Amino acid sequence: MAVTRSHISLPPPPLSCPWLVFNHGEHGKYSTQTFFNTSQDTYVMGTIPELCDKMIVTCSHGWLVLLDLESDDCFLLNPVSMKKIMLPPLQYFPFFCCILSSPPTDPNCALIFVCRQKPSAMFCHLGDGEWTKQHLRSAEYFRSATVCGGKIYGITLDGTLLTVDDVGSNLVVTELGSEKAPNPSIPETSKLDENLVDSCGELFIVVKSYLGMTMKIRDIEVYKMDFSRLLWTKVDSLGDRTFFLCIGNSFSCSAAESGIKHNSIYYLEGNDRDLFVFDLENYSISFSTPCPLQKYVLVEVQMALIFGVRSAVLISKTEALVDVMLFYQAMRPSIHECADGSGNKEMVVAAAGYCEGR
Repeated sequence: MAVTRSHISLPPPPLSCPWLVFNHGEHGKYSTQTFFNTSQDTYVMGTIPELCDKMIVTCSHGWLVLLDLESDDCFLLNPVSMKKIMLPPLQYFPFFCCILSSPPTDPNCALIFVCRQKPSAMFCHLGDGEWTKQHLRSAEYFRSATVCGGKIYGITLDGTLLTVDDVGSNLVVTELGSEKAPNPSIPETSKLDENLVDSCGELFIVVKSYLGMTMKIRDIEVYKMDFSRLLWTKVDSLGDRTFFLCIGNSFSCSAAESGIKHNSIYYLEGNDRDLFVFDLENYSISFSTPCPLQKYVLVEVQMALIFGVRSAVLISKTEALVDVMLFYQAMRPSIHECADGSGNKEMVVAAAGYCEGR
């Protein structure tokens, strides 16, 4: 694996291929960032002051959402221009997803968190002095969301599709028909995870099925919403498109333009250190564990203060804008060290990521 080490103050030049980026450091401090090129199997290390000691919450419309767990500072960061937009202070709480309703250039832009512990949402408009908390009825409580065609869509715990509208000082959540997210089509499997994905203005849902009650993936199915009938229709091929499944927010890109595997779905699984690729053509799953760092030490944290002890994002060029999406977070309230995790398995594309001794 080729490596370039740098002490740059900005991320590497945006390319057409996805980049995996994560914060890492020692003794409770995120001091270094690593950018991994999933197409060329190379990475570059550097330090971006704006990302140091910050939790990468998510990103939407090309803007990172960052949270300082000590000061409660919350702000948006454009990774291209490095422009910062301050938001009201926010004390960390567990959440399902976080999303911007529109680009920050829109005066009506709102940032929405969906709480994990209680059926509620926290949101604010740019320029607001405080966050608004709104209770959500069980039928309004969604865990995954995406923006498609200028509208926010969410999926509830029971698989109902919703639209989420920001109206004044309230969120208006509306059930969109009675169609539920499809159940697994293979016997003896259980549906455990669903991700909404916007691809070229079309709305998709990716359903991951597990073997029994285990955490072993048995199958992944993709469906597209037919808005004329409000029905999910199964998709057998993504063609040139590739999906990346992220915590609370996912995206797609062109494989031909990015040099990655087409008709595939990239994802991370639970606390696993591997990057998985599901091929829709032959239903095979490949994975890799490059872990480029000779020594990777996770920050020591207290469970009461932080949910994710590591954050990773994918950077991909979309038109003239860099899209940065949250790719992984997991709760590990301890310090871990690892040696170099070498050896790709059935896969040329690799990813820099968390590596813990097993």
